[in-house]
Amino acid sequence: MDTKHRKRIKFQLKDGREKVGNQVLPPNTGDNGEAISKSPEKNITVSQKDLKQPSDAGWFVAVVRCNCEKKIAGAIETHFANSGVWFEYWIPMQRITFVDKRTNKRKIKEKVCPSTFIFCHVGKTHLNKIRFRPDVYKMLTMPGQREIYQIRDKELYDYRRLVENPDIPVVACSGPLKKGQKVRITEGKMAGLEAYVQRVSGKKVVIGNEIKYVSGATIEIDRAFLEIIENP
Repeated sequence: MDTKHRKRIKFQLKDGREKVGNQVLPPNTGDNGEAISKSPEKNITVSQKDLKQPSDAGWFVAVVRCNCEKKIAGAIETHFANSGVWFEYWIPMQRITFVDKRTNKRKIKEKVCPSTFIFCHVGKTHLNKIRFRPDVYKMLTMPGQREIYQIRDKELYDYRRLVENPDIPVVACSGPLKKGQKVRITEGKMAGLEAYVQRVSGKKVVIGNEIKYVSGATIEIDRAFLEIIENP
């Protein structure tokens, strides 16, 4: 039989192209001649602004790998948004002023302080979605207990204002703060913030706040800007 009239056998290659004899055919084309590829799976993200805060929402602490706090927190936020669940987080950032040796100019940089902690504001019914993630070591619990530790809103609010203040340098304190007189700041951007006296040096007073089992923070402030909170 003449080889020109032999039946040409088609083969399907792994990449979707067809092979007829020794010739490989081009891929299927669309209307404009472009190669057709699989459409990527759509990742539908709902804005947290469109979600409602649940009534049982509270502040909890996730312990994660050092220097990965922002990445992991962002991944958790995306996961909850895709699931239609309200969630917000806070990572303590300390502002550090330094002098650039090359330009001799003062610059400000931020670093996580304390590290390894993500403060999660979420409903209690969704805690396990954070707790059992492979990138979360654990949820912070009270010593000797299995219950996940919840931070009081006022406690978190005061601590956050202390850490994020732009005018007064903050000193991180990893140990528990000593008990002292409770005071309130009366002037400036942090007016109304309540803290405890740590040390008095002339006209300057070191005051601080802490989140139990996590960290504390202190600042030095003028004594004239403080008022004593009387015990009830």
